[in-house]
Amino acid sequence: MSLFTIFKIANQGMTSQRERLEAASANLANANSTRTQTGKPYQRRDVVFTSQDVSENWQQTAAQNGLFDQSDTVSQGVKSEVIMADENQYSMQYQPGHPDADANGYVKMPDVDPLEETVNMMSAARSFEANSTVFNTAKELARVSINLGDA
Repeated sequence: MSLFTIFKIANQGMTSQRERLEAASANLANANSTRTQTGKPYQRRDVVFTSQDVSENWQQTAAQNGLFDQSDTVSQGVKSEVIMADENQYSMQYQPGHPDADANGYVKMPDVDPLEETVNMMSAARSFEANSTVFNTAKELARVSINLGDA
C-alpha cells in the first residue's frame, strides 16, 4: 500500500465522520421542530457507511500490462450516505397549548433521542481524530523518507 492510498483512505474516513457529525448536529438542533417547510415534523438523518475499493492509477496501468496483480492488494476505503428517516416516524406528546397540536392536544414530535445524538457526535469526533492522526503519521513518514538522502 502506498502513502497516497493511506492519504485517500484517511481522507475518506474524515469526510465520512464529518458528514456523521453534521447529521447528528442537525438532528440535535431540530429535536423539537414540529413543522418544516413540508408541514410535517423534522425527519431524523442517519449516515450509512459502505466500503469501497481504493485503487491508484499506477496499479490499474500495471495490472493492464500484466506487471501487477491487483486482486491481491485491493485496499478498502469508506463511502458515506445520508438517509432520511421514515416520514411516519415520530412520537406523540400531549401539549394542548402547542400551535401544532391536533384536536386531542397531541403534537407530532421528531423521533430524535438527544442522548443518542450526543453519543454519535462524540463518537464521530473521536473517529475523525483517529483518521487525522493516521493522515498526519503518513505525512510525517513521507517527509522523513524524502529526507533520508540528505544525511
